Amino acid sequence: QRQLLIRVSDTNYDENTKLVVTSFFNTHQEDANNNTSSVSPTSTTSSSQNTSISTHFVNITPEDVVKFFDEHPTQSYIFTKGPEPIRHVLIPLFVRNEMFVPHQLHHYYDIGHLYGENDGMDENSMEEDGNDDDDVIDDVAIARAILELNEGTLQKLHKTIQVDYQPAPILEDHDVGADGDNVVCRARGLPWQASDQHVAQFFAGLDIVPCGIALCLSSEGRRNGEVLVQFASQESRDLALKRHRNFLLSRYIEVYKAGLDEFMHVATGSSTEAMEFVSANAVIVRMRGLPYDCSDNQIRAFFEPLKLTEKILFITRTDGRPTGDAFVQFETEEDAQKGLLKHRHIIGQRYIELFKSTAAEVQQVVKRCNLINSNPAVANAIETPDEKKKDCVRLRGLPYEATVQHIVTFLGEYSSMVKFQGVHMVYNNQGHPSGEAFIQMISEQAAAATAAGVHNNFMCVGKKKRYIEVFQSTAEELNLPRAGPQPPLGFLGHLPPPPQIPPTQQFWSYPSPPISPIIPGQITQLIIYGIQMSIGVPELIANFSTPEHTVENVMFTRWPTHICPGEAILTLRSRAAPPPSQTSPLSQISQLSAYHPHHPHHHIPQFNPLQPILME
Repeated sequence: QRQLLIRVSDTNYDENTKLVVTSFFNTHQEDANNNTSSVSPTSTTSSSQNTSISTHFVNITPEDVVKFFDEHPTQSYIFTKGPEPIRHVLIPLFVRNEMFVPHQLHHYYDIGHLYGENDGMDENSMEEDGNDDDDVIDDVAIARAILELNEGTLQKLHKTIQVDYQPAPILEDHDVGADGDNVVCRARGLPWQASDQHVAQFFAGLDIVPCGIALCLSSEGRRNGEVLVQFASQESRDLALKRHRNFLLSRYIEVYKAGLDEFMHVATGSSTEAMEFVSANAVIVRMRGLPYDCSDNQIRAFFEPLKLTEKILFITRTDGRPTGDAFVQFETEEDAQKGLLKHRHIIGQRYIELFKSTAAEVQQVVKRCNLINSNPAVANAIETPDEKKKDCVRLRGLPYEATVQHIVTFLGEYSSMVKFQGVHMVYNNQGHPSGEAFIQMISEQAAAATAAGVHNNFMCVGKKKRYIEVFQSTAEELNLPRAGPQPPLGFLGHLPPPPQIPPTQQFWSYPSPPISPIIPGQITQLIIYGIQMSIGVPELIANFSTPEHTVENVMFTRWPTHICPGEAILTLRSRAAPPPSQTSPLSQISQLSAYHPHHPHHHIPQFNPLQPILME
C-alpha cells in the first residue's frame, strides 16, 4: 500500500506555498503508478528493508490536488505532522470552491507528537526552517520511521474528519467532553442571510458537535451577525481561531474564544413544544411578518406545490396572542431552497420574510418570547431611568414628501398610543428631510407592539410606495430632554443643552425648531425651513400661536419661478405688556406714523424702523 506524508511548505499560505507530499512504499509491492509523477522524485533506500521514497511538490489548487490523488492508489494512507495540512488547508480548499472532498482526506494519521517522542529528535526538527533540502531529508527520515510502526500504534494515531454538519436538538445535560470549556468560539460579522450550513462551510475540516452552531439573536428577535460554535475538541477550536478575519460570503469574519455557558444559554431551551418541533431533524425555515390571523392552511397554501412536514410552530405570547413569526420544516434541502424563493411573497396584505433557520434559533425565539411575557413584574422589578426606557420608535426609509398625517395613517391603530405632539421629523443640516422620524409612545409596551406590528409595512405618498423600517428606541437616541416636569414636546418644546460638538443631524419637532424666548413687548422673527408643500399660512399661524405670543406676519420665500422652496419668515409678538420704561418697536412705529409735517417742533424719535424683507 502506498503511504503519503503531507505537509505545507510554509505558513504564509500565498501563491508560492506548496503542498509537499512524500510518497513511500515497500519495493516488493507492485506499484503500477511509479513512473506517472510529473515531478522528478528524490529516491532513497532503507537498510532494514527495501523502500522507495519520493517527494512531490503540488500546487495548492483543487485541480492539482485532485490530479495528484487520481495518480495514486485509492487505498493510500495519509500521515501528517499535526492537523493543519488536512483540516486547515486541503478540506477548506475544496469546500470553498464548492468541490467534492476526495475520500482520501476523510481519514489521516497524526504523527506529530509521536515523531517528537520516539525518534529522539528535538522540537526544532519538526518546524519549517526555510531550507527545502533539509526539510526533504527530514521527511525521508520520518517516512522510514513510519514503516516501523505496528498496527496498534497506527490505530491510536488514526483520525476521522466529520465533513458534514449534523443539525440536531441539544439538551441542557448533553455531554461536554474531556476538553470542558475550551471548545467554544464566537464568530462576528456574519451576513444576515448566513445559515448554519454557511457557518459549517466556514469551519470546514473542523469537528463540530451535532447542533453545535447557534446563531445569536438581538433583543428584537433578529439575527445580530454573531454565532456561537461548539467543537468536538480543543484542537478544532484552536484551529478555528486561526480563521480569524477569513471571508464568508464576501465579508470577513472575526473569531474569538467563548465559554460553554454562553453557548448553552443560547442553544438550549425548556419549551416542550419547541423540543418536539426540532426533534424531527428536518430543514427549518423561519417565517416573519405573518398576519395575526394566519392559519395553518394559509401557510401550506403559501408554499404549494412544495410539501411541508406535519408540524408548523406558531410563536405566540403567553396570553395566546400571535407575534407574527412561525417555523416550518421541509423534508429535503432541495425543497427548502425552493421554498426560500418565495421570500417577500404575500399572504393577505402582508409580505412574508423567509430565512433558513436552526434548532438553536427556534429555542431562542421561544425562550425570549416566554421570558418577556411570562411575568411582566420581572421587567419592572428594576427601575429604568427615563432616558433609558425604550418607549419610542424610529422610522427609517420615509419618502421625503411624507408628513405627520402620512405617519399617523401608516401607524393605523397604533397611532392611538402616540403621545401628544409625539411625532418628530428628522432634518439634516440643510433643513431638508432625512427620511427618518422619531415617535414617542405612551409606554415601552406600546413601542414594542408598534415596532412589531408595522415594521416593513408600506407607506404610500402620492405615486411613491416605500416599505418603512420601524425600530424600538430610547429617548436618549432622540436627543430629547426627559428629566423633570416639562410640557409635551411639540412646536414649543424646550431645546436640549447645546452639545460641545455640533451634531451631524438635529432632531426637531415637526415642522421647525422650538422658538427662542421673546422679550415682553418686543417682536422677533423666525426663519422656518423644510416646510411641506401642503403647509400654508393658516397652519403656521395655528401651530406657532400660543397664549404667550401671537403670529403677526407670515412671509413665504419664493423663487423667480414662483416655486416655494419650503422656507418662510414668521414675525412673532409677545402678548405680555412691555415694562413701563421700555418702548416697544411697535409703539415707535405708531409714533412715527402719528408725526405730521405741519408740526415742525414735534420731536422725531431717533431709531431705525423695521425694514420689510424681500426674498427672491
